[in-house]
Amino acid sequence: MARKKRNNLIFIDNGYKHPVKKRRHRRNIFRKISFKSYFMLLLLVLIVSIGYVFSPLGHVSQISVKGTNYIGAQQIIDASKISNDSLVVQTLFQKRTICRQIKRQVPLVKKVDYHYDNLNHLKITVQEYQTVGFLLKKDGYYRILENSQILHSKLQQPIGNFPIYQDFGSKTSLQRFVQLYLHLSLKLRNDISEIHGESKNQTKHPYRVMLYMNDGNIIIGDIRTLKSKLRYYPEIAHQMQTKGIVNLEVGAYSRPFPKKN
Repeated sequence: MARKKRNNLIFIDNGYKHPVKKRRHRRNIFRKISFKSYFMLLLLVLIVSIGYVFSPLGHVSQISVKGTNYIGAQQIIDASKISNDSLVVQTLFQKRTICRQIKRQVPLVKKVDYHYDNLNHLKITVQEYQTVGFLLKKDGYYRILENSQILHSKLQQPIGNFPIYQDFGSKTSLQRFVQLYLHLSLKLRNDISEIHGESKNQTKHPYRVMLYMNDGNIIIGDIRTLKSKLRYYPEIAHQMQTKGIVNLEVGAYSRPFPKKN
């Protein structure tokens, strides 16, 4: 309130406001406007979000799978339980659970992940466990993975250029050879046709393993030391005049196969 003097008369100016009060008044107005703006913006976002979730864009429109070699794409999709009725938001919230579910139902899957393109196009990326061979049993062939897991699905014939495993009575010896196999060069892997381990009844040479090579030779070695000795095989095989046995158990030497009568 301010007083103004005119002709010895004092007039009270009710329109006058102290500068501090003016600033407080402006702040209060701005706060009210800001609150209303934020509320309207939040309401708009909520409406748009709800509209998106329940619109066709909020549902999975297409599913594609990449990275599979021996697994069918439909097998991955079925394991994920994601379909065109699935909500995009729901699959994103449950991503970790869905990925675990795929790996549990499809043991050949080592890693799996997915993302969306164009809002609702689901793209699943899969990395398979490497196949290291097939275990031969009486009723068929069973795939062996790089983690030494043997799949339960039976095949009448092996697939691909992988060695056949036989007579591995001990799971430990199988695991040891799988780790050895993974450290071999690709050329040497492709040169191995069959791998024979120790049978359950064999106690004299529990660590002995026999490799039947595609070139016709047989390698005999100790599974504990074979990894470091296999590098000598190409040179030994080159010097052999006839096909035979290459013994890498103690030292490294070769001998021809016995002549058939």
